[in-house]
Amino acid sequence: MTRYLYTRENPFTNAEFDAIPRNSAGDIIDLHDAYPFITEAQRDRLTGDDWSRMQEIDEEILCELAEFM
Repeated sequence: MTRYLYTRENPFTNAEFDAIPRNSAGDIIDLHDAYPFITEAQRDRLTGDDWSRMQEIDEEILCELAEFM
């Protein structure tokens, strides 16, 4: 999946989102790689763990951006 994401430009379709590899608990394995392509509607479908991990990535990005301002 990761190699494909290097050239991706558009958000995931719902079918692609549903096909993202997940572990036995249903959590997305490579969430950092999938992050930029997950839509807001798809975020609402995430499990609690994945939703929290998305929030952490949001915070990491905001901190990195703040370094350049």
